Amino acid sequence: MCVRPAQAARFPTSPLGKRIAGLLVWLAAPLGACSIAVGQELVPFVIPARIDVEPALWIGKYEPIAADSTRLRADRHFYRDRRVRIWGVNLSFGANFPTHEDASLVAARLAAAGVNSVRCHHMDTSRWPRGIWNTRDGRTIEPEALDRLDFFIKELARRGIWVNINLHVGRAHSEYLGLPRPNSEYDKIVGIFTPALVEAQKQYANELLNHVNPYRQVRYADDPVVAFVEITNEDSFFMWNGDDTLRGLPPFYEKILQDRFNRWLQQRYGSTRALRTAWSKGTAPLGPNLLQNGNFAAGNSDTPQNWHLEQHAGCQATIARQRNGSHGAIRIRIDKADETQWHLQLSQGSLALRQGQYYTVAFDACSDRPRTIGCSVGQAHEPWSNLGLSRRVALTSRRTHHTFGFVASADESNARLSFAFGGDDAAVDLANVELHRGGQVALARSESLSAGNIALFQENESEPRILDRMTFLTETEKAYFDEMRRYIKSDLGCDALITGTIVFGPLGLYAQSDMDFIDAHAYWQHPRFPGRPWDQGNWIVEQKPMTDYPEEATLFRLVAERLAGKPFTVSEYNHPAPMDAQAECVPMMASFASAQDWDGLWFYSYSHSGDSWDREILSSFFDIDTNPAKWGFMRAGTAIFRDGALPPLRSGRPVFVADASNDLAALARLHAQHDRDMLAILREVGNLTRSDMLKGIYVPAYERSHGITGSEPSGTTLTWSADSKNRGLYHATGGKTRVYTGHAALFEEASQGDVRITSPELVALTVTPLDDGNRLLVTACGRCENTAMQFSPDRRTVGRNWGEAPVRIETVDGRLVLPGGPWICHALAPDGSTKRRVPMDGNVLKLSPEYETMWYLLERQGR
Repeated sequence: MCVRPAQAARFPTSPLGKRIAGLLVWLAAPLGACSIAVGQELVPFVIPARIDVEPALWIGKYEPIAADSTRLRADRHFYRDRRVRIWGVNLSFGANFPTHEDASLVAARLAAAGVNSVRCHHMDTSRWPRGIWNTRDGRTIEPEALDRLDFFIKELARRGIWVNINLHVGRAHSEYLGLPRPNSEYDKIVGIFTPALVEAQKQYANELLNHVNPYRQVRYADDPVVAFVEITNEDSFFMWNGDDTLRGLPPFYEKILQDRFNRWLQQRYGSTRALRTAWSKGTAPLGPNLLQNGNFAAGNSDTPQNWHLEQHAGCQATIARQRNGSHGAIRIRIDKADETQWHLQLSQGSLALRQGQYYTVAFDACSDRPRTIGCSVGQAHEPWSNLGLSRRVALTSRRTHHTFGFVASADESNARLSFAFGGDDAAVDLANVELHRGGQVALARSESLSAGNIALFQENESEPRILDRMTFLTETEKAYFDEMRRYIKSDLGCDALITGTIVFGPLGLYAQSDMDFIDAHAYWQHPRFPGRPWDQGNWIVEQKPMTDYPEEATLFRLVAERLAGKPFTVSEYNHPAPMDAQAECVPMMASFASAQDWDGLWFYSYSHSGDSWDREILSSFFDIDTNPAKWGFMRAGTAIFRDGALPPLRSGRPVFVADASNDLAALARLHAQHDRDMLAILREVGNLTRSDMLKGIYVPAYERSHGITGSEPSGTTLTWSADSKNRGLYHATGGKTRVYTGHAALFEEASQGDVRITSPELVALTVTPLDDGNRLLVTACGRCENTAMQFSPDRRTVGRNWGEAPVRIETVDGRLVLPGGPWICHALAPDGSTKRRVPMDGNVLKLSPEYETMWYLLERQGR
């Protein structure tokens, strides 16, 4: 993936395992010389785990959540006695079960920074002490885990922090029920439709939510502090690799789903004849072969004419024609392969495709031993987007004919057909490759409703068959989530706000449309693993500031995943360490979400560990508790987002997508064309651009009656652009709040002279009012890394060499003009206490590395 970013679109690697065991980066002894980017000296900045709330930076007052207090409710937004925004963090694995002593300290630190919710994530994945299950056989809940969780919830409630309980994240109920092993992690997908697995999820929900917390004398189901319940994490028929998982279901699960599909078809059509008639609409015979030299006969050497062999990351292969008297075959010998399939590819480009046209790919293939290859059709140029076909093909020693049909998702004059065969050193034989227009088939000769053998997938499907399958899957998925919500609400009597899972395209959004709120996840530059998945010694985090790439930014995609009439949250978000620009994460998300008037954010993750709260070092890509580039901005983010110091943009309009309740097929067509890309759908149906989303609030709607509530124009502005050198600047301003992230050289012009940054090159800076506005907090930071951290020359990895304590920051040198005043300014120490008086030049504040801080607290004179 390091060569061509869109390879991930062609042969995607699911991020489902991003929080599995091994997520923590274990520190190794230093090796070799440390490579540091050009810039000023970094200074230690360890924000202590044990917070004294006396310093003025921290929040010392909060409203406890009593066991008989009013619950949060949902009505377009979250409310209690007034509008509430959720400003939260995730706790993962063992971090959900701190000791009683640590529970009080953790809760106090969270509350001091303004956090008002924690998401209890991956509690169900592991056995004690990393999870909730007992160590002996993993079949029952560990009493000590439950006691610690009970006490922790009590401490969180004391400090006004709501809890979001995730029910199913990593539990493989199939293993403990003795069911066949599914072809997905954590029972993903199969848990949606397999009755025994659904019942197991209900049983766990019953056991947990019916539990009485002895420290609060109330069931979790009745406790107002348990404000949110999530049914299952990142789980949908339409998720990453969903089609591949469904096509490869083991027979036990395949039969359950196929039987359900056939019953659905029987009810819909009544007879095989009616079904065949409906599915035959729009079919067309095969046209001529669009490929040149598909039989590999032409060419002056063993490299076939019109075909291109790609070899990446040191992988090597050679091609030889078969010498059996036929010119229809080649043998691809793998001389060197790593574990990434697309590092070796054979492709033919310069193909013209028409959007909406059906195409058929056909070929013969085999291998010396069982293995898989990839077959895809996509762009032959940047951004290398997939155009409708991305399949994994299982090969054996027996030559087999394969045919795949697809609908082109876009017009393209330079497309390519690619075969990817890295990841294995078994040779591959390939023959008789064809690409045709047409070729759809309604029903295979042996398929009939009376036999109940109509497959969920068939090669060369007609469009009506595809749309029926997608409609069936959508209805099945929605029925699962609706039933789980009904069970939790009615049978268990739980009044918490419930969401099902995150949004996966237009059909996944419809499946969530009757939940209490809509949720999404996003990561900018999630770690990639060129070899073995989650190899902590072989990973890459691209040095790619999101500020520099507005056209690729995750934030616009999130805008498109809302649903009119429902609160919207993002329950996982991060820009991973050790990216140089990671300090942009919290300021950008807090300000963008506030301007778009979202309802909740949970950053991923506060911590993964339950017994190392006092560490003074970055220990993983995602943990923010010891990362000052993230945690250092949380207090500012509290003001910006939770307290609404940056008002929402002017009200926009709902963007009508489809009447989902009455025309689900219309949504299925959009999904077939755009897959999960809701942003592309909004461009098509609403003619929306990213520029529009910087100016107003636009929300997808599945009913024409939905509107958007909001205030009059607030004065908030968002600007985001990159110059000819690809240097970006993001700027949000509204009320007394200012947010800047990006390249120092661009700050002065963007601020009309109010901000001038001398160094470093990349800076995140916020100016936020605290309390009644008589205090201002200025937060500024460049890079953040551990002492003696050992980067590769391109700074995309440190392998296992994460360095040692203390964690350090790159301080900012510059000046900014502040409103109002006159002001008295102090530089703050890492514990939030006053460190040193900073002289003011009128209303001009001089930021300087000499103060060795990222925090400047200003108080209005004579307040």
